[in-house]
Amino acid sequence: MQQIGPETFASDEGGEGPAPSEQVSDRAREQFAASQAAAKQAQRDEQKARKRDDGVAQVILQFLTDAQKTHYALLIARLVGRDCPSTFLLALLSLINEQCRTAVEEYLREQDGDLAVPATNVTDLQHSSALSVEANDTLARWIVRVEHVMAHDEQTILRTLIVDDQNIDGTILQLTTFILQDFLAQQGKIANFEQVQTLVAGILQTLFRPAMQSWRERRLAEQPADEANA
Repeated sequence: MQQIGPETFASDEGGEGPAPSEQVSDRAREQFAASQAAAKQAQRDEQKARKRDDGVAQVILQFLTDAQKTHYALLIARLVGRDCPSTFLLALLSLINEQCRTAVEEYLREQDGDLAVPATNVTDLQHSSALSVEANDTLARWIVRVEHVMAHDEQTILRTLIVDDQNIDGTILQLTTFILQDFLAQQGKIANFEQVQTLVAGILQTLFRPAMQSWRERRLAEQPADEANA
């Protein structure tokens, strides 16, 4: 039987570069390496997402075991049932829960690096609740965290929260009102639900207005011409 070795194959005596088979092999190796890297990155992203989801689940369990916060668990569970991104829930809860704050800040550092706090307007809150400088700073940082999460997951958040093709699920308003009410109570400022809800509605309108406008424009662009002109 004829033995097959390197000498069996014709050599490229022209010396003008690698043979086509070598070029194909190089491309195949590069493509394989790229696909492996993408698969590993996807796996890391999935693990991080699972960790954030686990964080939300742990918070729900904490609230379920606290007789004073079972209403939180019900609202959070309702939003989880709508597939609301865990990052958004963590951002909302981060005002009153250290575990959530740590988790969402870790997520945002992965996305944006160091987070600078822009000049977020909390004037209305300052005048209405007479909070300390430290408390107002905490509020500003909370709003910024929610803004950053909105910027990254805008379409997913809207897709899961919009009802009737134009309104945000009222569960968000309820949950955020309870969150801000608890925060104010921690600062020694007791406010009834209706007062806090008015403040929260303004905050949420500011946060959601640009995203909603973008959503409506995109939806309009996706409609057939005859429907858009109707």
